[in-house]
Amino acid sequence: MTSTILYADETRSTTATEVESPVTPRDGDSYIDTKSEIVQTTEEGDVEKAANTISSPDSDPPPDGGLAAWLVIFGCACGGFATFGFANAFGVFQAYYQDRIPGATPSTVAWIGSLQYCLIFLPALPSGHMTDRGWLKIPLLVGSIVLVAATFLIAECKQLWQLILCQGFAIGGASSFVYPPSISVVPQWFDKRRGRAYGVLALGSAIGGTTLPIILRKLLDLVGFEWTVRILGFIFLGLLTIFNVLVRARKTQHTHEIPKTPLASLFKNKPYMVYTAAITVIWLGMYTPLGFFDVYAQRIGVPPSKSFYTIVAANAASGAGRFSSGLWAEHLGSMNVLTLFSFIAAVTSVCWPYAQSYPSLLVVAVLFGFSSGAFISLLPSAISYMVPRHQLGRAIGLSGTIMSIGALVGNPIAGQILIVSGGFDAVGAWAGGTIFISVILMIVSRRLALGGWKGKY
Repeated sequence: MTSTILYADETRSTTATEVESPVTPRDGDSYIDTKSEIVQTTEEGDVEKAANTISSPDSDPPPDGGLAAWLVIFGCACGGFATFGFANAFGVFQAYYQDRIPGATPSTVAWIGSLQYCLIFLPALPSGHMTDRGWLKIPLLVGSIVLVAATFLIAECKQLWQLILCQGFAIGGASSFVYPPSISVVPQWFDKRRGRAYGVLALGSAIGGTTLPIILRKLLDLVGFEWTVRILGFIFLGLLTIFNVLVRARKTQHTHEIPKTPLASLFKNKPYMVYTAAITVIWLGMYTPLGFFDVYAQRIGVPPSKSFYTIVAANAASGAGRFSSGLWAEHLGSMNVLTLFSFIAAVTSVCWPYAQSYPSLLVVAVLFGFSSGAFISLLPSAISYMVPRHQLGRAIGLSGTIMSIGALVGNPIAGQILIVSGGFDAVGAWAGGTIFISVILMIVSRRLALGGWKGKY
């Protein structure tokens, strides 16, 4: 039996006979009380149980359920529908813009979707810091207003650069003040059921990614492009109104409770930084299949009236993967489940270009969607066990800002690979290869956190 003393930036193990009390906090750890709790863990290790006992200003344990807590999750799911759900449906826009925007290529159009993904997380550090300071409602409201306004403005865009500014920069940037702050609130309401809560939250973006391609494709034929995006704006207006009403912090942090050097402690946290590297690399390839399934389906002869169902199938399966991975994470550990699912996604990505018929492509889309669903569901859940609860906004924000680089360049690189190679074999190899590298980094992060190979993490 070992004892583990947990700080914001490191985990130090000693034998039980070596522990002395009180523990004196070091510089930069002013939030640790001199009666810091010593967590008993087994030799196999259990990072999640230990992390739940990290001393923080918020000593009141989360309710782990109840009407108020689940209403917050429902509100967060509505925000996820309008942000990540919209981004996940970009494959429909990819195919539409390529055919109708003058001078558009697979690579140039992909920049719109990549900017949307990237900017969801690039400004996440300041928005996460605002959340930790108790200013949650401000970024949520501002982000929601800009997102709805930019969606209506898409209807007025006639050229590629206008779409890049409006759909890429404006909607992506606005989403960063909606999605990251909302997911950082979850640990204030859930502890033991945190994986399940994140799984339910992630269903919002999965439902958005499933229903929006159908809505968009049907409306494009019925009312044209301009009114299609206007109707989309009204849908987002309703969802984000619910989002702003329901999502709230459980209690407000005070300025004196926040460490003087919060980022320094995060940079010293080796498991956290390696994990941040892993999710940055995985962004290079994880959303390449979703961005190009529709294009690939048309390449092998599937008509546009049916090709977009590959995106629908992938996002529907993603919803099942997000929810089920959240449940399994409660028993097996967030990182363990995320690593396994990511490995399956890597294999599926490599196999994707070898599906030469519509039915086989649908099977690949379902397998990829299910396995990739764990990424969005468990990405914040894994981080939430690496840092104290009151610092989670900045932790998610810092990792989000860094991994946005991968989200920005991943699909444009894939589009350029498609142009140069002329086929999708190399695109699948790019997507699968980057995910494989990420899996290796996740394993390293897990090893650093546990100090061994066994354990729940």
